[in-house]
Amino acid sequence: MEKNNALEALVDITNNNLGYVPSTPTEFNELSRLIQQKTGRSLSLSSIKRIWGYVKYEGFPSVTTLNILAQYNEFKDWESFMFHNLENDTCDSGFINESAVNADSLKCGDMLVLTWGVDKSCEIECISHMRFRVNSSQNIKLLVGDKFTLHTLCIGHPIYVCDIERGDIRVPAYIGAKKGGITSISFMPCPK
Repeated sequence: MEKNNALEALVDITNNNLGYVPSTPTEFNELSRLIQQKTGRSLSLSSIKRIWGYVKYEGFPSVTTLNILAQYNEFKDWESFMFHNLENDTCDSGFINESAVNADSLKCGDMLVLTWGVDKSCEIECISHMRFRVNSSQNIKLLVGDKFTLHTLCIGHPIYVCDIERGDIRVPAYIGAKKGGITSISFMPCPK
């Protein structure tokens, strides 16, 4: 997605599905009720108001919150929404454009170096279809050897990984680069 980030796109889709842009406490209450009714899961009013900019907030919503909002809009989860939108924005390439990587286009042995923030980075290697292993990490919560599923990466957006295996332990989903997003993606093809 170009300058319009994925969260803004999800809010736009929600507004379109509602037929209006929520801007009053009553409208936010109604949105909360509709989300609960459709998904069976609730989003707090404060979360909804932050997402819509009704209340000042500079962080990024949790994966759970994003999943619920994506499900309200007929997507399986946040990652599915991201994948759908990146596919629509990069359909002329299918592999890499200036800002996006579709993980399903990578081959075993291909590596990516991701950087964000002042001193955060990791090198990941494709080990099977959309599965990756961390080869190196600097100042992030993913550890060397962690294996995970990844669908898409996009400059200026957070990294979302799921199905994390840390040895014999399953680790919850991870979001990195919440503030400012990934700043660079370097591609190193498999040397074979």
